Formats: sequence, C-alpha cells, structure tokens
Amino acid sequence: MAESEQDRKLRAKALERYEMAVEHERENREAAEDDLRFAAGDQWEEAAKSAREKDGRPCLTINRMGQFVRQVTGDVRMNRPAIKVRPVDDKADPKLAEAFTGHIRHIEQCSDAQTAYNTALENAAICSQGAFRITTEYAEGTGFNLELYIRRIRSPFAVLWDPAAQELTREDADYCFVVNYMSREGFKATWPKAKDQDWEVADDRDAPQVPDGWFSDHAIRIVEYWVKSKQSRSIALMNDASVVDVTDLDNAAILQLQPVNIRDVETTKVTRYLMSGAEILETDVWPGRFIPIIPVWGQEIHLGEKTVRHGIVRFAKDPQRSYNFHRSAAVETIALTPKQPFILTTDEVKGLENMWAAANASNKPYLIFNPDPRVGNQRPMRQPPTAPNIAALQEAEVSDNDMKSVTGIYDSSLGQKSNETSGKAILARERQGDVGTYVYIDNLAKAIAYCGRQLVDLIPKVYDTQRQMRILGEDGSTDFVTVNQQIIDPISGEQITVNDLSVGAYDVIVETGPSFSTKRQEAAESMMAFMQANPQAAAIIGDLIAKNMDWPGADEMAKRMRKLLPPGMAEPEEGEEPPPPPGPPPEIMAKMAELELKQQETQASIENERAKTAAKIENDRMMLEAKMQMQMAQSRESMAMKFMESQARQTPPAINVNGESMGQTMDAMGQGLAMMAQALQQLAAMQQQQTQAIVAGNQEMIAAIKAPKTLTVERGPGGLITSATQTAGNA
Repeated sequence: MAESEQDRKLRAKALERYEMAVEHERENREAAEDDLRFAAGDQWEEAAKSAREKDGRPCLTINRMGQFVRQVTGDVRMNRPAIKVRPVDDKADPKLAEAFTGHIRHIEQCSDAQTAYNTALENAAICSQGAFRITTEYAEGTGFNLELYIRRIRSPFAVLWDPAAQELTREDADYCFVVNYMSREGFKATWPKAKDQDWEVADDRDAPQVPDGWFSDHAIRIVEYWVKSKQSRSIALMNDASVVDVTDLDNAAILQLQPVNIRDVETTKVTRYLMSGAEILETDVWPGRFIPIIPVWGQEIHLGEKTVRHGIVRFAKDPQRSYNFHRSAAVETIALTPKQPFILTTDEVKGLENMWAAANASNKPYLIFNPDPRVGNQRPMRQPPTAPNIAALQEAEVSDNDMKSVTGIYDSSLGQKSNETSGKAILARERQGDVGTYVYIDNLAKAIAYCGRQLVDLIPKVYDTQRQMRILGEDGSTDFVTVNQQIIDPISGEQITVNDLSVGAYDVIVETGPSFSTKRQEAAESMMAFMQANPQAAAIIGDLIAKNMDWPGADEMAKRMRKLLPPGMAEPEEGEEPPPPPGPPPEIMAKMAELELKQQETQASIENERAKTAAKIENDRMMLEAKMQMQMAQSRESMAMKFMESQARQTPPAINVNGESMGQTMDAMGQGLAMMAQALQQLAAMQQQQTQAIVAGNQEMIAAIKAPKTLTVERGPGGLITSATQTAGNA
C-alpha cells in the first residue's frame, strides 16, 4: 500500500524530532551507558586491563556498587509508596475517592506494579534515568472490557523526551519516543504486509535519513511516537451547575438544553503512532490527556540551559577503580613474593639437590639433610619473610571510605558495625544515610503520584459504562462497587447515575512507609513493649495484639479475646450484634439498693398520710353537708314562724269567691322559698368546689411523691461508671 502524503510528512517530522531528542541527550546517555557498564562489573580501563593481563598481573574487580544501589532500592521495597485519592471540590464523593484508591491498588496488584517501580528506580540509581508506563488491555476472556495496567520499561535508553519539556515528570512534553526491538520473524507475523527494509532507496531522495540502528539483519527497531495536539471544543454550563460537552451538537439540540452559558475551550488529544524505519504501522488515540510514559530521574544539576544527570555510580567510579587497583597490587605483592630461601652448607644437601631445589615450588611433607659437623649438626634454617605491602592495603581502605563519602551510605546503613553503641546513635547514622540518597526515593514518589493522576484521569474514561469495579483494601481485603449505575429516582422519577466516576475533581498524594504486614509486626512489637511496661493493659489490648500477629489462628484468638472485653469497650464489628449496655459496678448497686429501701419507706409513709388526709377530707365533707342541711331546716322553720306571726297580727283580708288574695299570698311565699333554696344550693356548690380543690391538691402532692425516680450515671474513660445520682421527680 502506497504511503500517503500526510503519513510521509508525519514520518519525516517524527524522524526530525527523534534526531533532535537524541542529540539533546547524547552526553547524558553516553555517561549513563558507561555507568551501567561500570555497575555491571566492567570497571577497568581497557588499556590498563590489557597491559596487566599481558604481563600476567592480576586485575581484580571487587564490585562495591551493587550494595550501594541495593541500599536505595531496598528502602523502597520495604517502604512501598502508596497512591491515595482525595476529593477536591463539592461534587466529589469521599466514598468514590476511597473506591478510586482501592481500584488503583487492584491495578497495581494485577500489573505487578512494584516490579515496574523497582526497575525504574534501579535504573535511576545506577545511570540517572528510568521509566514505566500505563497501558490498556482487554480483560481475560472474550469480553470487551478494557483494563488498565502498569508495565515496566526495562531499558533506561528506551525513552526519549521532548527537549523543550521542563517538568520533572515531563507532563509538559509535546512528544515522546519509546523504542522497542522485534525479531524479523515476529515483525512479519504481526504486520505481514509491512516493509521490513531500509527506506533509503535510490528513487527516494527527499526521504530523511534513517537513524542508525533502526534496521539490522536480525532485528528491527520499531518506535512508538506519542504526540500531543490541541483541540477546540465547546462546553455549556447548565442550570444545575453541571458542564456538558456540546461540540458535536447542532444549534437546535443546544437550544433544547437551555444552557446558562457556552464557551470554547482547548483540550489535549494524545495520539500514538507505531512506526518502523519505513512506514507507520499503527495509529491509536489515547483516552487520557497525558502521555502515559512516566519517567524516574536521578539527581539533576542544571548548568544554564544544560542539564547534567547522575546516579549513585557516577562519582563512585574513581574510588572504586582505586580500590580495585590497590587490592590487586596487594594481591600481586603477596603472590609474586617468593618463598624465603634456606641457609645451608653444600654437605647438608649433597645427594639431595633435586629435593631441595623443588622445596619452594612444591609442598613436600618432609625435607632430608645431611648433618654437617662444621655448623654443629644444625638443620638448615629459612630466612625471615619480607614485610607485606601495607601501603596498598591502606590505600584500599581509604578508597573504601571515599566510596561511602561519595554515595552518602555508611557502614551502619549497610548493616556493618560501626563505632556507634547506643540505639539512637545507630538510628541517627542510618537516617543520615537515608538523607544522602533520599533524592532517588523522592523522585520515584513524584513519578508514582503522576501515575496516580493519570489513573484518576483514565478510570472514568475506560470504565465509562455500568460495570463492577474491584476494590482492594490496604489489608488485602476485596470488595466490589457498581459504578455508573442507572436507576430511577423514586422522588423525582428521573433517571440518575449512581457512583458516576466522571463527576467531581480528585487529587492524588503518595504516602511512603512500610507495607501493611510490616506495620502489623511493628504494631505488635510496640504493643508487647507497652504491655510489659503496663501489665494492667493486657486485659484491654490483648485482642489487638493477637490480631496483629502472623501465626496461624491469630485471628481466631483475637475474636475469643475480644469476647472477654468488658461490654462497651470495643465497637461491634461488621455483622456482630452490639453488646448489652454495661451494668453498674457493685458500689453503685449498693447505693441503688439503699436508695430503693428509702424509697419504699417513704412510699409507705406517703400511703399512710394519704389515707389520713382522705379520711379527714371525707369527715369534713360530711360535717359540712350536715351543717348545711341543719341551716336550711332552721331557715325554713324560722321563715314559717315569721309568716304565721305576721298573719296573726294582720286583719284577714277579704276573700272573694275565687280565692284570688290567698293564692297571691301563697305564690309570693313560694317564690321567696325558691329564692332561699337557690341561695342555699349556690352556697353548697361553693363548699363542694372548695372541697374538690383541697382533694386535688392532696392528689398532686401524692402523685409527686409517688413519681418514678431518675438515676443519673456518670462514666469515665473506657465506659466505667464513676458516680450515680438519684432524683425523685418534683418531690
């Protein structure tokens, strides 16, 4: 298939940028390659090594670089950096932030991300540059769900960056190259129709020159060309403060949404081109807004516009060479020093010359000599040995100290005994060694934080449909969360999205510390020391100590010890019924019993007084009613007497036939009696109201006395009751 003009220009631009990136990093890459070779054991200059080997002189390589590099990488293996996601704005959900964190743990576990981190850090510590990457791959099986993975980049020279990038993470780079090698057979199997030949052909004069190494007889180097481009998009602000992308909508659809405001924004598009030396093999659009290549750097020194990078090995090479040379010289001196000769007479070895001639060349079990009377028949004596090469050994020791000074890693950090004796002094020296190499760990932490930001950006775009997302806890526990779930709101009746990953802004931090298992061991040791200092705490923290142990059955032991805790001491775990409320201690129980006895005595006294009061009230009522009846009878009798006396003194009136005068008189008397009776009834009603008021007051007093008592309990630390106070209502 013929190459299009657009692809031709893109390929030419890519090659131009590649050559520019290579030239910009040439000095650092050459020095880094020499550092790698040195760390691998190639520590003698070729001329010196050839001369010594030609003369049969030893060339020892006692490589000390490995332990210094492992000191840096070992700290990270023990204190693994952990990505944690935090909500930023009011739309972000803290629960979803925990889900992001847990799923990133899942991605790291499935990807073996620690290997990627360790490889990048090791390359940075040795030769000042390393990298790892984020990829998307289909999940196992026949599904179409994409999954995110973190993969390592083995070669520190595989990545080339835009020279204009300034940030340590290179997130401001406009392009990046990742170099890979493939065998010719693998290349043809993957792209059967692709050209596997150099594009430097006679009729292609305008084609740019192919860089060295892009093509060979046995392998082909293919390059991933990652490039950013700007895109203009339109976004709309809605009434509910949400933002909607309306770039692909027509005017009618936009008006139907009734947006509050519309504006144009620039977004970043990341494209990956896979190229050989002859053509573009693949083109993919990356879902994220960052180039998914994360660099890890060593220490950087900025000299104007020039940047010099180095690792631990760079400035330790000279002390290491000196160490090798002087150790070789010491070995050479010892090896080339002949065995000391014997002092003897010719008569002593007469006839034994061959045996004595080979005495320095072989280890014979015995030597025979002829006694010579001229020297008193003494045996032959060997000359004293010459002094060893002390200067070479001293220089080797000086070179060893120079390596420690250059790297900042001393004996205590390497596990060797030094002149420190106290624990604080040893920790201080170890901390000094950590400070000297912390730049590498800090750069890795920044790289992992950048990786976390990329994952937070990618997860909503890769997991853009309803699906189960696996959550991994810090302790290794597993859970699942359904994201982007569409449900009907029972209140509004509208369709809403639950656990929408695209809503809200989230930030990323990296915490560096021991792994969870290491933290458990340290916690158990600290608890044991605390319990030895405070034995009374054993009954309270025994379940926590057992829970942090790693022996079989520790969890079951913790559950059993947890049941022995006082009620209310520990919060109930998931699925566990809450314990009954704790009862009062014995001293409070005794006080409550005493109060109860007093209450019973008071109740009996109240009942007695109430009976007396009720009897007195009833007696007063009866006496009052009798008195009222007597007064009414006396009043009626007095009125009748007065009326008869009045009639006796007066002349009898004329009585007509109809008896009208007598009737009128009797009517008047009846009305008077009725008014008198009414007055007496009113007086009786008033007396009854007074009696009822007295009874009601007494009943209120009795009810107040009989009101239930309230026990107020005060608790101290740990839920223990410290005091109790009883109140008796309003009495």
